[in-house]
Amino acid sequence: MMAVGQAEIVACVTCGRAEPAADGRPRGEHLLERLREELARRPDAAVQVSDVRCLWACQKSCAVMLRSEGRVGYVIVGLEPSEDSARALLDYAQLYLQSNDGAVPYRSWPAPLKGHFHCRIPRATEPAEPEPPKGPSS
Repeated sequence: MMAVGQAEIVACVTCGRAEPAADGRPRGEHLLERLREELARRPDAAVQVSDVRCLWACQKSCAVMLRSEGRVGYVIVGLEPSEDSARALLDYAQLYLQSNDGAVPYRSWPAPLKGHFHCRIPRATEPAEPEPPKGPSS
């Protein structure tokens, strides 16, 4: 579970399984590896990297989801499993965390991510408090 004030990048490890990398592993595994390597170079980053078996973006792999409590989330697709993509994702995550709601001005987006945002996921809302039961009328 991520801490308040932290962002999480969830990388799909099965992305690109139909067209694996030269070593036979899915391209998504390579992107996850690059993300973890880049995160290790940023010990103060308030970002965690995790994985999921599928984000259902198979036709647009590699895909990740960026999320944080109280902010909108994003699914970012069509990424190369490269160091440039990993750096751009972590740079964007920092900008995302600096915003109140997760909205980062387009002009601030790292170039490797422009054109790769697939969808925006509204932030979760707190469940409404149940109304107290009404007693008998006096």
